[in-house]
Amino acid sequence: MPFDIIVNAMPAETRIAVLEDGLLTEFWMDRETTRASVGDIYKGRVEKVLPGLQAAFVDIGTGKSGFLSLDDVAFDPADFDDDDGGKAKRPRRLEQLLKAGQEILVQVTKEPISAKGPRLTAQVSLPGRLCVLVPAESGIGVSRRIENREERRRLKEAVRGLLPPGCGAIVRTAAQGEPDKKLKVDLSWLAKAWDGVAGAAKKVRAPARVHAQPPLVIGLLQDLASYDIKRVVVDDKGMQKLLADQLGKTDPDLRRKLQLHKGDRPVFEAYDVEGQLEKAVQRKVWLKGGGHLTIEQTEALAAIDVNSGKFVGRSNPEDTVFKVNLVAAREVARQVRLRDMGGIIVIDFIDMEKRSHRQAVVDEFKKALASDRSRPKVYDISPLGLVEMSRKRVRPSLWQSLSQECPACGGTGRVLSPLTMALKLERWLAGRGEGLKRRKIQIAVNPAFLDHLRGDGAHVISNLRRQQRTEVYLVADKQLPMSEFAVTDLDGGQLLTDQ
Repeated sequence: MPFDIIVNAMPAETRIAVLEDGLLTEFWMDRETTRASVGDIYKGRVEKVLPGLQAAFVDIGTGKSGFLSLDDVAFDPADFDDDDGGKAKRPRRLEQLLKAGQEILVQVTKEPISAKGPRLTAQVSLPGRLCVLVPAESGIGVSRRIENREERRRLKEAVRGLLPPGCGAIVRTAAQGEPDKKLKVDLSWLAKAWDGVAGAAKKVRAPARVHAQPPLVIGLLQDLASYDIKRVVVDDKGMQKLLADQLGKTDPDLRRKLQLHKGDRPVFEAYDVEGQLEKAVQRKVWLKGGGHLTIEQTEALAAIDVNSGKFVGRSNPEDTVFKVNLVAAREVARQVRLRDMGGIIVIDFIDMEKRSHRQAVVDEFKKALASDRSRPKVYDISPLGLVEMSRKRVRPSLWQSLSQECPACGGTGRVLSPLTMALKLERWLAGRGEGLKRRKIQIAVNPAFLDHLRGDGAHVISNLRRQQRTEVYLVADKQLPMSEFAVTDLDGGQLLTDQ
């Protein structure tokens, strides 16, 4: 399906939206303060090798140590002699390849998420429009999406004659049908870039970055080069010039699809991106016909519940449920891509009695996920109506990028009720006993809790005043969560709840 790419460029942030038939399916964000680091190459220093995990932590100078596993460490057979005179086998223990304090060239493959540091690989690569240069390997791979055997053979032979010594390559889908001349231009540019990286790595001391990926929007256009892009709409002349210059060198056809937005309304409003984006972080998503999805996300797992809601069919209940599930399957696929949900995802479809209906829903779901570039794995529906899937994610999800933990509930989504808080305060005051007798104190609480203490919970304060003859002043503090209160001894100036 043809799609549009809409770019909103601001000094501190660039936002990129992918629209398919007007619907927002992917959203990317590049902020100055939290710039994406996937693809960046660093000269790092090994901090610690963990034999039990067969992994190492590497300091790359970004604050959080990167994680490097044995499978991601480059291996040079020349460093290991084979007593039989044959080809040296790859070491099975990381201790044979790395040691603490060693300097190593690594590339970020996954953004740091929450408390986890970035995921690293020592098998660095440089992506171009048609090929990916892999300096640490010598083989040549071809995209699986290029199915024609003759074309695969042609591309392999062409690339083999153009590669720098000691380098390998991966031929991207966009190379299909392209002449050798364009492959040469692409690989020459990549070889020159690699020379710059290798030269920079020799001059600096670890930890240091030696190569930064181009702006996110340029990398995204490279990744989408083989897809059917209808147009690229940009709202900033500077960004338009940057993209025009880059595409003029690498993709003249796509350059002709580049447009400058000239409408009176902001570009994201003109294409209804802003409204769809606001809904993309909400817990409930309405479906056509009245049904809805309820999406619950955690760091490693997400649960999506399908509800019929107001959906009313004209036929029997089984057919109604089947129709709701079909609509939900398409919308779940879109939400998974849009929110960039990763890890294990469980979808609870409404129970269906007919096996043919259950299979049709799974087939529709897989079909809707066909355009997901993360290639998720989907498993058949269970007797309980559950579909499990796993999806790779290399950056924080939209939910994590656009929101933060609620300071009131601490991420639980719930807060203590006013009645529970009143009883909690009453127990705390009773525990102080004689210590509050004839004292002058101030009790600061959230405004919503204060209303309760002046209404149904007024007895808590009146009992304290009567029994302990304590002088009590209630004040509202908007900064305090519902589940907290602050009691201050006004005579001594001490915060009693800190003791």
